[in-house]
Amino acid sequence: MRFLYTLRASRYLIGAFPKLSQWVIAPHKKAMVVNVGSDGEIIRGFDDPIGKVMGFVTSALEFEGHLYLGTLYNDFIGKLPLPT
Repeated sequence: MRFLYTLRASRYLIGAFPKLSQWVIAPHKKAMVVNVGSDGEIIRGFDDPIGKVMGFVTSALEFEGHLYLGTLYNDFIGKLPLPT
């Protein structure tokens, strides 16, 4: 997957047609969300290296002490309590 995102055309295709990524991602289910500050430094990150909870994340939103995770492939959202 990392290789595909280095190619500009493949980034466009996967963004425009997210179902295409199932053929690439399916054998490598995993998810990661990273919070990056305005200076480019990583503030914190969450990782699901084997895709046990969510195999693919397309969006994340922090709200009232929780992190909400969304994906184009599931009919649910994930809710993760954030450490204080």
